Parts: sequence; C-alpha cells; structure tokens
Amino acid sequence: MRLAARPSAAIAAGAVRTDDIGSRSPAIVLAYAYSGATRIADLLSGSPCLACTSGTGLLPLCYQAAETWRRIDNRDGPLSPLAISSIRALADSMITVMLTAAGKARWCEISFSPPIAAQTVLRLYPGTKFLCLHRSCADVIRVGVKANPWGLAGNGLDQFTLAYPGNSAAALAAYWAESTGQLLRFEQANPAACVQVSYENLAARPDQAAQEIFEFLDLPWDSASALGHVETEPAREDCTSMADIEMPADLLPGPLRDRVNDLQVRLGYPPFI
Repeated sequence: MRLAARPSAAIAAGAVRTDDIGSRSPAIVLAYAYSGATRIADLLSGSPCLACTSGTGLLPLCYQAAETWRRIDNRDGPLSPLAISSIRALADSMITVMLTAAGKARWCEISFSPPIAAQTVLRLYPGTKFLCLHRSCADVIRVGVKANPWGLAGNGLDQFTLAYPGNSAAALAAYWAESTGQLLRFEQANPAACVQVSYENLAARPDQAAQEIFEFLDLPWDSASALGHVETEPAREDCTSMADIEMPADLLPGPLRDRVNDLQVRLGYPPFI
C-alpha cells in the first residue's frame, strides 16, 4: 500500500495556504454511534500534525453539493471539472479556517455520516486516507442499551426502532449491520485509501494499534506523545467481552441474526449467537 507524502510539522497560525491543502491529504475516521470513536479521536489529537474535528458536516455538505451539481449538469456519472473546482473551493476555504485556528498542517475529521458522503471527498482529494472503525455487534448493543436505558427513540435510530418496536437489542443490531455493511462496501471499493481499525484492538493493545494507524497516515510516531491522550486500559464500561453477555437465542429475529453473524465473521469476530 502506497502512502501519501509525509506532512510537515505543526505550522504557525495563519500560515496555511489553500492551494496546498490537496498535497496534505485529509485523514477521515468513518465511524458510527457507539463504535468507540472517542478513543481514536483522543489518539489522533495527540499528533502535532492533525487538526482534529468532529461533526463539522463538511462531508455531507460536499456530497449534497455534488448531487446538486449533477442535477445542474444533467449528468449521473463523474462530476464535471467545473463542479469539482467549485466544491473544492468551498471545502478548501472551510478546511483552511480549521487548520489556521488549530495551527496544524493536516485536517482530520471524525465522521458519523454514511460512507457514501466520503466518496465525494475522495474525488475532491484523491490522497485522502480513511480509518474505518469497527466494533463487535454485541458491544455496540451493550453500550447503546446502557446509554439509553429508557429506549432508543430520538437518537437517530428511528428507522430501526420502527422496524423492531420494543426490542432495543434488535434495533441496535440492525443499525450495526447497516452501518457495518456500508463501511465494508466502501472499503472494498477503495482498498488503497482505507484501513480497518478494530476498537477492541485499540483498547487492548493501544501502542501496537496506534503505531499501525500512524504509519498508514504517514505520520511521525511518538508513543509517549500520542498515547498520552489515550487511556492505557479500557474504560470500565468497555471491559465486558462478548462472552460475558448472555442474550436469549431469539433476541434477534432469524434473518437479522444471520446477517449479523455473516458480518461478524467477515470482520474476524465470533458469531453473535
């Protein structure tokens, strides 16, 4: 796998040039709710090169702008050169502001948007690197239920709670399966730009997992500096393994259980039930 050119060290505020942004490829973490994105965000914020942001909305904005340009250009295929330059100008100006405010050289976004939005960013900035964060389905269910003991309504999971009323575990499993499936399809379509990150590995072996992440992003590795921002042990609520979770065999409907198990195996996790 060929890596992007090594970015410069932290820059002084005001020193960012818009026309240089493309040469310092963005780093995007593709995550979903309850996948443990806080841990990887803490890790990446330890880099002196990365200006880490979350929830800026820039990825979906670029995607919507691209869809608008396709309607204007009356084309379904690749974006026109005019569309690309227009969307790049919009994105560059926003990225420049973020880099200048942080005094850093390279933008890093923790994104919870569907991976389809990331495809537009990759078209605008071909050197973009994506960290695809995965977590076992059982852990996502456990953390999600713990965070929402009175139900999942109003947490952005409406389509899943409607499909499985009164069954938070099934709703979360369906959400996990949909999110995981989208991530895997994006990885398959863009293998050179993506690397899988296991939350479990990052929690259990932070030094090894972090070094691999930094190498993929072509960032200088300093264990003491990077891991100083990260818990060296899993948080108490993250310590329960899949084996510790007892669930009735019929908690997930058969088709959903089969889908979850297939994705679990593809990711190297044991079957859910």
